[in-house]
Order: sequence, then structure tokens, then C-alpha cells
Amino acid sequence: MKLRKQDQEFRNPRIFYPDPKNADLDRVLVVLFLWLKTGGMRPATTGRQKTEFEKVDVHFKRLAGLPGVTGFAENGEIARQWLETDVFDLVNRGRPTEAIASLRPLHLDAHKIRVAKYCRDYNFADALYAMLEYGEGNAHKELKAYLERGRHFQAGARLDLETLAVLKLVEGVADMHPSGEKITPYPPLCIGQSRVLCDDIERILSYQDVPRPVMIEYLRTILGLHLGIYTLRLGRQLSGWIRDCGSHEKCRSCPVYGNSEAPFSDCPYPVTFTTDMGGDYRSRMAQLSQESAASAYSMLGDFIKSVFAMNQLLRYAHEEKISDDPLEVPALLANPTPEFESDFKAVLKQIRSLNEDDESLAPEINAILDAGLSSFDTLIELVTHVRQAHHIKYLVQMLDKLFQKNSPFGTLVQGKSKTNPRRWHLGGRALEVLVQLAVLKVRDTAAGRRFETEPILVEDFLTWVETRYGFVIAPGVTSTGRKPVSLDEHRAFRENVRALKDRLREIGFYDDLSDAYNAQTIRPRYRLRAEETAL
Repeated sequence: MKLRKQDQEFRNPRIFYPDPKNADLDRVLVVLFLWLKTGGMRPATTGRQKTEFEKVDVHFKRLAGLPGVTGFAENGEIARQWLETDVFDLVNRGRPTEAIASLRPLHLDAHKIRVAKYCRDYNFADALYAMLEYGEGNAHKELKAYLERGRHFQAGARLDLETLAVLKLVEGVADMHPSGEKITPYPPLCIGQSRVLCDDIERILSYQDVPRPVMIEYLRTILGLHLGIYTLRLGRQLSGWIRDCGSHEKCRSCPVYGNSEAPFSDCPYPVTFTTDMGGDYRSRMAQLSQESAASAYSMLGDFIKSVFAMNQLLRYAHEEKISDDPLEVPALLANPTPEFESDFKAVLKQIRSLNEDDESLAPEINAILDAGLSSFDTLIELVTHVRQAHHIKYLVQMLDKLFQKNSPFGTLVQGKSKTNPRRWHLGGRALEVLVQLAVLKVRDTAAGRRFETEPILVEDFLTWVETRYGFVIAPGVTSTGRKPVSLDEHRAFRENVRALKDRLREIGFYDDLSDAYNAQTIRPRYRLRAEETAL
């Protein structure tokens, strides 16, 4: 069925910045660093880059000839392989068409060597920058300050070899200049998730002395996780607004703040993930986790439908010159005016005229047209029916990337067989990142808000990871978490907590020295004091 272009458009910055695609998170970070550097302004067009700029050999020869760089000529093959593996992000690796996408996101200037046609972020970086900019605190400023450390080889800066190589490679490379066009003119609709992300960024940046590559891995995990949760929460939020014919009063004055003990306790659109910490996908706990993942992904259809509905409402409000605030337009559905109905009746008439020569319309199309729905509902059902499969395909790919499926930094795993579908599961490095955040406590000092590390009880960690991110590991820790309803589910959750302790022991955060409750603590890996964590 043919549709008008404006009716089938999905991405709308006023609602959802990303263009759902299979994006690489490292490339998203490179573009995000560019936005941090330009203050959220799109760079001016600089023309097409030369083809040789895409080849590693060009940069290898240039780096080898720079003053202060030794050993490259004598160990050319090893040095070239090191650049290909640890410094550059390549596409079509090992093929004749191998080319550079960008430098690894190790420094704020990594964007200087970036081939735009290969380093695509599909506006994920726009969404993350909007969350950082409109959240709370100074997260985006502190992140920028950290990422530009070592520029021009500042005296005393402690940098790893890869970051030094990046700084050498970008020496003399022309920088981009802001054009004056803002990339994020609209705040995220779920401002609460943005605030929690900002708080997490400030927390993780308190670990100033971890190696730069490790910090980048932490940041990638946090940013991907929050954007994934934001997408799922936004789907529930928009669906609720359309269903209730108005935005929720708590969304108008969001009660969610990152420094709260239970940030989302008052959120009207909670998301929870029953999380399996074991390794057997056939276990009862794995089955519960698979059901939770399937439920989350099954709601993508509602998300798509609500985005199409919001797009139509925003279009109508703009044309009628009434308030086109996304928080206001759902109220148009409460008491639609005669003009509202006639406008969408005219749209349907145009769509019918586009398809009047098509005799092969699916029976479902005719069923929708003859269902007796209002013109608005008929239009949304038609567009959703035609475009839903396409968008679900790419939204699934998007979420898999954001949750880093099957990665040690991921929160989602999936096998290759039909009997091993997606399930929520914290990878070893993802668990490490969450623990590093959990052991930080806020202290108010003369220099402002600072963090220091303290051991925490395993039980407190279970509560923290559920109330902050929605990962349900233990049975019924909070009222929003999944509560077991049978004996085998109680047993599965008990085994799940035991598996969590085993995983914590493996990564060096936990020693079970006693059966006593108050002895089962998670120990910080790094010792921080509030007066030492200033940037």
C-alpha cells in the first residue's frame, strides 16, 4: 500500500532523536565527542575527504616520521598491526576494501580522523548529547574536561600509549568549526532517565586514575545502557499518553532525580528486567528472564504506533497554529473538534486516491478502512500496519547494540538456536561497571559534590540495581520487581542470588568469609576519598 511520505516518517527529534539502525557504539562515541567539543553545534561542511585518508598505511608513514616517535621503522609490521587493532576502527577488516572509519574514541579529538560515510552514528549521539545537556549537574562539562586531558601533551598528564598515539596522529589535522546550527533543540521527553544518566557519568568520572581505555569502556557501557532503557521507557510513556488522551501529570513535573536512593519509585512508567545471573539457558531462572526480554521487545509495536500517532498530532497542531508541545498534543484526542476529524478524513481520502488503481490491497487494509474507527485512528492503524515490520526489525537491532548483546559489557544474551532466545543477563564487565557505581557514596565538601567508596551489603546492591536500572535479580526486592508466584520460582531466584555472588567473587569484589548477613559485603576495587575526587 502506498503512503504519503509525511505519514510514514518515524524519526522526529521532538519525540525520539535516533534513527533506529544497527549502529556501532564506538562510532557513536566519536560523534558524541565531536558534539561535546562544539558545544552541541553541528560543524560546518568541510568538503569531501581524500580517499587516501581512509588507509592505515598513510597514517602509519606519517606517524613514523613525526618527531619523538621511534621504533616504527624497525618494527613496521608489528606497529601497523597495533594501529589496526588498538588505535583505528576499521570497516571490511582483512578485505581489499578495508578502510578507516575513525580513530578509537580515546580522546576528545578522535573525530579529526573520521570518515563520515563509514563512521555513521544514526543520530544516537544526538540523543545522548540531549540527555547529557538537559539532564542535571555538569556531567557533559566534566566529561569534556576528562576527555580533553593530555591535549598538546600537557605536563604531568598520565596517558596510555594508545591515547598518545591518537594525539600524535591528530597533530596538524584541521579541526571542524561549529556552524551555529544546534543539534539538540528539544529536550528528551523522559527527563528522569537523562538525570540518572548524568548522575552516573559524574560518578564514574570520579575514578580518574583508571586507564583511559578502561574508562572509555565504562562510559560506553553506561551510555548504551541508559539509551536502551530510555527507548523502552519512552515506548511505555508515549503509549500511556495516547491511551489516556493526555500526558501524565508526573511527566510534566518529573519526580526522578539521579541522586535519589530509589530514583524511579514515583515514575508512572517503570521498566523492569528479570535478570538471569547463571550460565544455563535451560534453567528455570533463564526461562523467567527470557519471558521478561520477550515481553520488553514485544512492546516495540506499541512504541511504533504511538510515535506515528504523536507525529500526526504534532503535524496537526503545527498546521492549526496551536501549541505543538509534545506534552500538550495528546490532549487533542480527549475531545476532538469537528475540524480535527475532517482534517484526518482528508488525509485518508488522499491515501485512498494514491491506491485507487491498486486492486491487490491486502484484506487487512480493507478491514481497517471498514472497521468504523475515527479518521485519526484509521490513519494510525493503516500506517502502523504497513510500516511496523520494517521499524521493528531495526529497533530490535538498535536495542541489541545498545544493550551490547553477547558482550562481556552487555546486559543481554542470545544463543543461535530457537531454544535459546534473548534473556537479560549481566556480563562480567557490565556487572563490574554497576558495582563500581554502587560502591560510590556522595559527600558534600567545600569544593562541591564529591564521591568516595564504601563497602555495601549484597542485599543493598540487589535493591540498588533494581530501583535504579530495573534489573530484578532477587525475588520481590521492590514493589515494581517481579514477585515469584510458585515454589520453583522462589528456588530459581535463590539460586540466582547465589550465582550473582559467584560472579562477584570471580571479578574480585566479594569474599564470602562468613554466613553472617552483615559480613556479606561487596568491596570497592579502588579506594576513593571525597577530597581526592575533584577533577
